[in-house]
Amino acid sequence: MKSVFVCCLLFVISSFSLAQQSREAKLQQLKTRTDIKVTEIEKDILKLEHPHGKVLYKNIGDYIPNADNKINYSPTFDSTIIDLTTIDTTLYYHKYSFWQEVLIANIDPNGVIAGDINNNGRAELYGFVKDYTSNYSDIVVKELNNTGSFDSLHIYNNTLSSVAIYDINKDGNQELHLRRQEQDTINNYPLDKQLYFCKESDSSLAYNLSFIFQVPGGSESQLLQRYYDLDDNNSTDILYINNVKRQLRIYQYNSIINNFDSVYSFDYSNIDEWFEGFPIGDFDQDGNTEFFIGGASGQVYGFENNNGSYLNTFIGQVETNNAFLNTETDDIDGNGKKEFWIGGDSFHNGVPITRLTCFEAKGNNSYEAVAKIDILGFFSFYGFNMLALDVDKDGVDELVLCLDQTFIILKFKGSPGQHSYEVYYIKQNERALKGENSVYWNASMYDINSDGQEEILITSDNVIDNSEIIFFTIILKPVKPVNIDGVEYHDLSYELFQNYPNPFNSTTQVKFELQTCSKITLKVYNILGKEIVTLLDNYLLSGKYIVNWEAKDRNNSIPSGIYFIELNTGDFKKTIKTVLLK
Repeated sequence: MKSVFVCCLLFVISSFSLAQQSREAKLQQLKTRTDIKVTEIEKDILKLEHPHGKVLYKNIGDYIPNADNKINYSPTFDSTIIDLTTIDTTLYYHKYSFWQEVLIANIDPNGVIAGDINNNGRAELYGFVKDYTSNYSDIVVKELNNTGSFDSLHIYNNTLSSVAIYDINKDGNQELHLRRQEQDTINNYPLDKQLYFCKESDSSLAYNLSFIFQVPGGSESQLLQRYYDLDDNNSTDILYINNVKRQLRIYQYNSIINNFDSVYSFDYSNIDEWFEGFPIGDFDQDGNTEFFIGGASGQVYGFENNNGSYLNTFIGQVETNNAFLNTETDDIDGNGKKEFWIGGDSFHNGVPITRLTCFEAKGNNSYEAVAKIDILGFFSFYGFNMLALDVDKDGVDELVLCLDQTFIILKFKGSPGQHSYEVYYIKQNERALKGENSVYWNASMYDINSDGQEEILITSDNVIDNSEIIFFTIILKPVKPVNIDGVEYHDLSYELFQNYPNPFNSTTQVKFELQTCSKITLKVYNILGKEIVTLLDNYLLSGKYIVNWEAKDRNNSIPSGIYFIELNTGDFKKTIKTVLLK
């Protein structure tokens, strides 16, 4: 087992004071939110009833290993520890910049739904509107206009939240999936109804209500925000977790009745309090689709399609509570196997840790943990979602997370069968850092301006005097290289100059230039390619640097000869030759 510790350069000491809060401090902060009802349904299990119909269960106890369900670790298991409590966020400013705040929100984990249903090349956002003095609106659609702001186009009456955009009936046109909540007067709990709206034409929005799917068992449920054809029969399946009746259910679209039929149910009432999912894919490469769910106590259950029926084929565990973060990656380490991720957060001897565990197949319906990422200091009551996306367009997925007050992108930096990760980008809730009562609720990414790169969309809020609240979506856009006379500069942001003097006798100066913040190494090799010394291995701000090398390895003087000095930023590498004469 190998561990990599990532500790970012400290510039702003107070940057992550919120993330480092103790369990008691976080609970006290939660209680200041009068819009959130907190009930301890049993010891250390909290039921959080958020505004606008969102319900979540959180296990706030210390993680206790499950003696009956051991974790199967790969012999080459890798562990990365990321300490964000000592981070300088200015190192990441050059990657994304603030674009705008839009008065629209959705506090479900999937966030504001973005798409282009009317195919006019302008992004649409679907969510509710809530200003300081207004009530929660029904779901509205806002569209990007020619000036770069958003216009309100339509309101969907008697709706609560936006869920997804998908071609449910496979007719080539996307449907809009919204949620409505009604009260069951007999059982006295809210009922969820799923509303599906269709288009009149290829160039119209989805205004027409096509059908309503009645979700049985109350509103404390989770619906998969993207759909899947689990059994490859060209019909849309939707996976649904009913946390009232404690059941996993699968429904399949039936074109004859224009609605969903129930095709599978799994009862977990004797297993755990709460489950969420779902990573989906043929992870063991047997031709059948698998999917997984994670529970409040760290239980992991896997299921496989088998000729139209479904079997529980895997029971596992992760070393964390609240295993509600999940996604799949498309062979992130390049070893020929797709991965699925189950993440959660818990307290370990009082220390909050968000832990992500990566699984791969080692045989048919057999899986092992191949990597783990520990993000120190984080336990979330609000924003808690995860997705995989090739953010930098290099053919490898990045991991995108929203953890309460922080948005993070993690980048794979390993090799086939060797997992290592580092922070690619980070964004803090600046309002919270200034002492305002504000949180992040979720985050997603979508190409808003159709330039080939996804923007970051973060749902946030601001509360005044614990009574007046506003919700909005923060949009951050990628910062692109500057174009001058049609020439786009990438590698020229970095330069390593010839050392001076050269040849040299005892000391020489190595000069290099960085025009963006970068993680760099500056190393010296001999003529055989053996590393002699590392002169620098650190994050540096943009600017010009001079390093003095006194013709020594780590401790001793070195003999005369030819040496090579290499600057490596990850995206740029350059080597110069120097001669030492004594």
